[in-house]
Amino acid sequence: MEASTSGVVRGAKLAEDAGEALMEIESVSQYISDLTGKIAESAKAQSEAAVGVNATMNVIQEITTQTSDGTSQTAASIGALADLSDELQKSVAGFRLP
Repeated sequence: MEASTSGVVRGAKLAEDAGEALMEIESVSQYISDLTGKIAESAKAQSEAAVGVNATMNVIQEITTQTSDGTSQTAASIGALADLSDELQKSVAGFRLP
């Protein structure tokens, strides 16, 4: 009888320990679930930020292209102006003031 009572007490203690372990597992699982949700939110925010950065980079690329084109046109204009200046100097070189 004493052995049966001891076995029941031991079984009850094991059941109680198992219940506590399951509660701890549930708590840790909930914590991990919360962290996973926060990671997903952060990943979404980073993805949205990356889209914004990409759009900004496209604008910068367009501005750079326009600036490069403008610089090329300015260089061509300066070259044409230098040619006109040379022609004007040659043309005026023949004139003499009295």
